[in-house]
Amino acid sequence: MVEAKFKVSPIVVERYLAGVNYPASRQNLIDQAKKNEADKDVMDTIANLPDQTYHSPIDISKAMAGEEVSLGTHAAGAGMAISAADVQRYLRGIDYPAGKEGVISQAQTNNAPNEVLDILRKIRDQEFHSAADLSRALGEVM
Repeated sequence: MVEAKFKVSPIVVERYLAGVNYPASRQNLIDQAKKNEADKDVMDTIANLPDQTYHSPIDISKAMAGEEVSLGTHAAGAGMAISAADVQRYLRGIDYPAGKEGVISQAQTNNAPNEVLDILRKIRDQEFHSAADLSRALGEVM
């Protein structure tokens, strides 16, 4: 089993990043967490993230897990693998809570390619209360 690198979970970090405009730098994340009065553990976690651009909460979760974060420079459907961040880009404007059909509908509204819709059709059918809930479900199918 992998040893946890951070004292707080991605869900806790996401709570203190409410209001972040993505894409965001690590410094943008730190600034927003301060505005949201994050505690020391959350601030330390964000400060220890790689200094890069984050395109969504999924990128932050991946960085916390030690996974490489997509640069977000490729277009979905261009013959390259679709990342979770690519999927999240097509969910802009979604209102939580949202069910699976609501998630798919929002992606269609945002003109998601079939590859993204196919991924969303594979997620479990449940009510998602946040981007973190949806990120977990995406992680199960990607």
